[in-house]
Order: sequence, then structure tokens, then C-alpha cells
Amino acid sequence: MPIPALTADGLLPDGIYDCMLDEIRDQFGSFQRTDRRCRLFERLEAFVRTAKTSGIVVAVVVDGSFVTGKDAPSDVDVIVVLRADHDYGAILRPTEYNVVSTGQIRRVFRIDALIAREGTEELHRYVSLFSRLRDEPNRSKGMLRLPI
Repeated sequence: MPIPALTADGLLPDGIYDCMLDEIRDQFGSFQRTDRRCRLFERLEAFVRTAKTSGIVVAVVVDGSFVTGKDAPSDVDVIVVLRADHDYGAILRPTEYNVVSTGQIRRVFRIDALIAREGTEELHRYVSLFSRLRDEPNRSKGMLRLPI
């Protein structure tokens, strides 16, 4: 299913939409008055590449002003969805650590992230939190989900 058209106020309709990275680039990662969207997409693309090589990420839920109609969005926010059996106490390789540490994700990719295992209440809470509008907490917006 393609990414749906934005609402009149520049948001994705409520829901989570599975998509591919090239679809995100085509709809949100191209030049619009400035190169801001291109630069944000490059960060997201680098993160997704690392997430794929880690072997522990099953999906990345993409949010933030990047997936809105703003000409110059300020950021990309993600929820990193880990395998359900991921052991938070395990010793990690650098590529794994770079996708499970919110500090590393911020430093390396300049993306704000929340981390949760697949199928958990924590993931449900994060999705609910991200989908709410700050100024209108009773309204929800959509997000994109990249299967890894």
C-alpha cells in the first residue's frame, strides 16, 4: 500500500503505514525550497542501513516533522523495534549498540529514538505517544513503518 496523501493540515492520516525506504525518499526526502529534507533523509537512510546489518531490529517507525508537509522539517524521530527475544543484557557489537542506544543514535545519526521490543506494551505506549499531537492531545496523526 502506498503512503497516503497528507491531510489538509499536512499530517499523515491516523494509522501506521508500512512502506519502503524509497517511498519515504520520494514523498518526504526530496528538495523543497531547501535541502533540509534531503539531509534528514540521508540520516534516516544511514540509520536504516546500520539497523539492517545489526540483525536485531525488525522495524523502524518513522515520525517527527520529517513526515509532515513542512517545507523545512526540524527532525526525524523513530521508534526502533527490536526482535521480541532481544536480551537487553547481552554484550553487543558496535553495529548493534549503535541501534539500541538512544544516545548513540542521537550522536551518530542525529535522530531522536525510543527503543522497544516487538509485541510489548512498551512499544504500544511509544506508538500511542508519538501519534498524539502536542497541541491537540485528543487528535492523532499517522506514522510510517519500515520493515527491516
